[in-house]
Amino acid sequence: MDTVFSAVGDIISTLPEGYLPKWLLFTSALGIFNSMQNFATDKLTKRLYANKPSEVTPLSARFFATWTWSVSMVRIYAAFHLQHKFMYELGIWTYVIALTHYLGELVVFGGCKINGPFMSPLCVAVSSLVWMWQQYGFYVKYD
Repeated sequence: MDTVFSAVGDIISTLPEGYLPKWLLFTSALGIFNSMQNFATDKLTKRLYANKPSEVTPLSARFFATWTWSVSMVRIYAAFHLQHKFMYELGIWTYVIALTHYLGELVVFGGCKINGPFMSPLCVAVSSLVWMWQQYGFYVKYD
């Protein structure tokens, strides 16, 4: 187990300075966990889309899992390469897409309602977008 912690420590030590890269890794880890959960069951996804749980199917849960996993991978790469404009902006876009999805489900499609399972990804998307917007000039060094 010490070897695993040592390897993780070595990887984290290669991140750019600051908390933002660590945050991106953290949200990626949560996303990967959520993906695994969605591949296994649609139970928690039905809590997220609480206004229309009957529209959550095993297929839609797996699709959501695949989408979340792909976004998590982009964020992992962004965490290690924030100095490159294209990676930083890809990281920003992952949160824009998530925010658009969740707000669309709340306001337009009516699939979500304001509850804990909804507020968590909404708060992560909003706070991450604000943070990344504020730190753009600090991290981006190359076009």
